[in-house]
Amino acid sequence: MQIKDTVICLRAVNYSETSQVVTLFTRDSGKVGAMAKGSRRAKSSFDGPIELFSFGDVVFTVKDSGGQLAILTEFGQQPRFRMLSQNLGALNAALFAAELTEKFLEDHDPHPPLFDKLIKFLEMVQETKEDSQILAWLILYQIRLLEETGVGLMLDACVNCSSPINQNSVGTAHPTYFSSRENGLLCSGCEMAFPEKRAIDSTLIDILNSPAKLPKTDMKQLKQIEQLLIYHFTELLHKPPRMAKYFKK
Repeated sequence: MQIKDTVICLRAVNYSETSQVVTLFTRDSGKVGAMAKGSRRAKSSFDGPIELFSFGDVVFTVKDSGGQLAILTEFGQQPRFRMLSQNLGALNAALFAAELTEKFLEDHDPHPPLFDKLIKFLEMVQETKEDSQILAWLILYQIRLLEETGVGLMLDACVNCSSPINQNSVGTAHPTYFSSRENGLLCSGCEMAFPEKRAIDSTLIDILNSPAKLPKTDMKQLKQIEQLLIYHFTELLHKPPRMAKYFKK
């Protein structure tokens, strides 16, 4: 079956002297692994070798038997994200987003809203110079990725007893905790029964529940939120994401 779609490349691996195996996030067909025969030749039908963040319209063929690589036949690459390489902070954030997107998506499971959010995220970070703004955009995309893939954070009540979490309890003797395995918050009355957890400041809960506040959040709080998300991603993936090391400073 031949399919036309718009894609962004999440991963590209050299397969031979002339070909590549690529992981594409397509807008209407989800994540697709494909063989790009001849893509590394000087004159190819893909406008040159396919690189990470290559973007454009493609044509590929999917075999009915399933479980096999699609065959990429056309790729009209557009130079949409080449500016990312000019800012190391933006590039690292983009690489982190690409890694997480590949890990959390299932093959051939469409997520058009997430595709649009990833494109918007990449556009914003390549135009942003301030490290705090780059991190704010990364956190926002990470939150949306979790939501779109069905593991959005539950931050309005205790996941064990359902009691509302008081967001005005900063500095009190009853801290709130976040448990990755429970995918949400634990109140002071329930947290003792759950060994896997991290303390979380109520100010951060308020920000996470109102992501529009992220661009105006200071760097210290942004880093605290990112550390919490890295802990969560590590638990979900059973190992730290490769790019997490660049955001643990």
